[in-house]
Amino acid sequence: MITIIPKGKLGLTAGELLGIVWDDRFRDISFSHPMIRDVSFERIRRFKELISNEDGIMFIKPEMANFEDLLLVHDVTLIEKLREASSLPFVGFLDEGDTVHYPGMLEDILLVAGSTLTALKFSRYLARIYIPLGGFHHATRTSPMGFCPINDVAIALKTLQSKGERVALIDVDAHHPNGLEEMFYNEKLLKINVFAYDGEFFPRTGDVKRRGEGEGFGLNFNVGLPLGSSDDAFMEALRMLELVRHFKPTYIVVVAGVDGHMDDGLKSLNLTANSYNLLGQKVFALSRELEAKVISYGGGGYGPGSSISMYSFIKGLKGQRFLPEKGTEDREKREIVKKLVNLFLESSSCCLK
Repeated sequence: MITIIPKGKLGLTAGELLGIVWDDRFRDISFSHPMIRDVSFERIRRFKELISNEDGIMFIKPEMANFEDLLLVHDVTLIEKLREASSLPFVGFLDEGDTVHYPGMLEDILLVAGSTLTALKFSRYLARIYIPLGGFHHATRTSPMGFCPINDVAIALKTLQSKGERVALIDVDAHHPNGLEEMFYNEKLLKINVFAYDGEFFPRTGDVKRRGEGEGFGLNFNVGLPLGSSDDAFMEALRMLELVRHFKPTYIVVVAGVDGHMDDGLKSLNLTANSYNLLGQKVFALSRELEAKVISYGGGGYGPGSSISMYSFIKGLKGQRFLPEKGTEDREKREIVKKLVNLFLESSSCCLK
């Protein structure tokens, strides 16, 4: 049952609280490679410690999804593959060596999918909601990929579309959201993707020329950051959020992946936690200005800076400035990103109505 939360000790109404979808099971869920699973576990556990005493937060216990919910965006062959792999008595891989399966994993998958559906239900009462264990944006309709057995973000987008909502996606994970681009490339949904890119970095997608087709023509923006880009380049990339203002969505879906942090084990960018705070602040401001709901995800993160980056994003999503680290700069890479963003902004006005 969903209930409206009354004013608490801080005098906040339900709509002003930040919702965080949380289940203690999150501490022990990871679909990543065995070599970095412990890092994944630690990220979520440490994040929960950081936010435990934070004011203005409402914890939401997720409901379980069912198989029909997965079929909203995935083919039945993938669901059967996951069911079969979950019944095996050993750990293995669902793909070519990234995404693991383990005994009983199907229950965890349904909890992940259910977290998204629960967030959507509670968005009737809360303006902004965060799912720390979520943002599995690589899985396609038929295949697991890149630590992602399913695509929970796609479930959110498709569900919102089915309800007639106007949706903008902001995905800043260090890895391009190939699964989301493939599923929604032809659909009227604003997609702003900020990621590390050199043509070879996983998943080797994210061509700047891919701008969308059909009803989605002109609505797909791949802002590839040169490998090693710093906070200043990320700041330039976030100028793309001006397009969200012009698009006027009713919902903003954010994959706030923190694997671009300079200490991340998969090494791609040179960001600090400050960048994620800036992202959160900008999303907070847009949400208030446009009266748009926000569903956000923790995305990827595989290093000691992951938890503080997630916490920094949360502070921003509450409208609070939080700069825990010394910022980074690389003027040459910043100029590359600045030129790309300028090009996108100058050529986008025709497609945002």
